[in-house]
Amino acid sequence: MITVFALHIYLGTALQPPVTYWYDINRCRYFARRIMNQPPMPAETSTPREKITAICKLQKVKNGTEIYH
Repeated sequence: MITVFALHIYLGTALQPPVTYWYDINRCRYFARRIMNQPPMPAETSTPREKITAICKLQKVKNGTEIYH
């Protein structure tokens, strides 16, 4: 097992797959900030827009899991 930073992206309260894994917290947070700075998803006329939230969590993964630098 290896400890990495997992980038979780939520649309409203629903976790959106896939979760990506990063060796470096700064790279993970870079992408989290970029994702959260996106404009909201276009809404249909009567439904509210869903908020996009991206966070980095410390997580253990199995050896062989794809981890980005």
